[in-house]
Amino acid sequence: MNLLDICITVIIFLVGFNLKNLFSDFSSSEKRILNQLFFYHFAIAIGFHFYIYDFGGDAIYYWYAPRTMSLTEIMDLVKTGSASGVIYLINYIPSNLMQLSFFTGNMIYACLGYFGFLYIFKIIQYIFGDFSELKNLRILRIRLFPWIWFLPNLHFWSSGIGKDTILFFSISLFVYCLLNVKKRWIPWLVSIFLALLIRPHILLFLIVSFGIGYVFDGKLKNYQKAFIGFIFLVGFVLIFEYVLQFVQLESLETSVIEEYASTKASSLSKAGSGSGIDVSDYPFILKFFTFLYRPLFFDINGILAVVASFENLILLFFSILVIRRKPLDAIKKSNFLIKGMIIYFLLGAVAFSLILGNLGIMLRQKNMFIPIFIVFGFSIIFSKNSKINNSSRL
Repeated sequence: MNLLDICITVIIFLVGFNLKNLFSDFSSSEKRILNQLFFYHFAIAIGFHFYIYDFGGDAIYYWYAPRTMSLTEIMDLVKTGSASGVIYLINYIPSNLMQLSFFTGNMIYACLGYFGFLYIFKIIQYIFGDFSELKNLRILRIRLFPWIWFLPNLHFWSSGIGKDTILFFSISLFVYCLLNVKKRWIPWLVSIFLALLIRPHILLFLIVSFGIGYVFDGKLKNYQKAFIGFIFLVGFVLIFEYVLQFVQLESLETSVIEEYASTKASSLSKAGSGSGIDVSDYPFILKFFTFLYRPLFFDINGILAVVASFENLILLFFSILVIRRKPLDAIKKSNFLIKGMIIYFLLGAVAFSLILGNLGIMLRQKNMFIPIFIVFGFSIIFSKNSKINNSSRL
């Protein structure tokens, strides 16, 4: 690292630490939690840097490839619809022009990932008013909030150079802006643009999910539902063909989807080292369980699998807790936000469980859905709590 790297890293650290002050309504206790989350997130980011640096990964290529390419070459790649080309373009200035180190690059992305967590906490604040409502919930005598947000996988894939961090930020920003689109339409469009460039199928899931959530929101008038539903429908139509091309699907015929899912699952089961599993012959429910809750302890093949197994066990207990609260009634009474969250989670979990056959890739991909599910889960668990003003928030 040179002097410029040190200066940029210090600036990133100071900016990241003070990002919470952009939101004036965080209490001192809430800021204390966010401070803990900040230091934890950046500690994971440093671990991500050394892990990728030692064992290799896409992040290295995303950072160093732009140094060997001209801006014209990168733009030509972007024009072909390459998501990697978009990452090269984003990294061109810091990596090529500024010649910043790989470590500094990871810190830049870590700051972006932490910003995504701030948006998630703002969504939680919108639902519950403050965090105190969540502090009595425990699993195995361990307080769930805020510690469930310290699960390592939530941070590992949102703290380093790559598509996952940008997409995590985009999803969090997208949902946050929906709380007040009139005032936040510009950042909302930014989140849509980023998701479209990186993974358009995720944007499609978001549009479909929250569009349906709006249409079935019992607190909206019919003309409001029709207007908002029309906007989401237009968005769906505009990107639908692009999404099919991106995922290399010719149509949505059942036979085409089944062939695509089978081929994709088989090929991805061979990817990685020791973490590939062939799910092509699994029944659907087992595929679904595998995507969300494996690796578990019978899948352990290294220290990272041990950590992931504990994390997945916590998520499994959390899911059981949500299901035991019989969420259907609460969902029916909820507004567009909660409805959209569960639809988004189920759409993503179903789609990815059908095509993924590698536990390592599953850990990365489900990070796009688990944070939303956790927020949804908390809303269900406390839906009957008299301290929550259901009529205005849920």
